Amino acid sequence: MLNKIMMSGRLITEPAVTTKNDLRYCKFSIAVDQPKRKGIDTAETDNFTCLAFDDNANAVSFLYSKGGTITFVGSLRNAPDNTAVLIVEELHFKNKFAVKVDVNSDQLF
Repeated sequence: MLNKIMMSGRLITEPAVTTKNDLRYCKFSIAVDQPKRKGIDTAETDNFTCLAFDDNANAVSFLYSKGGTITFVGSLRNAPDNTAVLIVEELHFKNKFAVKVDVNSDQLF
C-alpha cells in the first residue's frame, strides 16, 4: 500500500522543537488553498496539523516561521483523537535559498 502526500502551504503556527522522552519533534499547522472553481474568485483553505521528527524537526524550526511557505513530502496518519496528522519525511525548497548555520552547534541547514 502507498501512503505518500506532497503538500505546500503557509504556516499558521510558529514551529518549535519539543523534546519528550528522548524524542524530538516539531508540531505545526499549515493552511493549504483549494483549487479555485470556475466562477468563484476566492479559494477556500484547508488547515492541517503536521509533525516533523529529529533532523526534520530542527530544520523546520530553524528555517521556517509563521506566515512562511513550506513544501514537503510525507505520509498521512491518524492521531489518537482520530484526526489526520501529516508526518514530514522530506523537505523541499523552491528555487535557491541561503544556507544557514546554527551558531550554537555549527550545524549547517
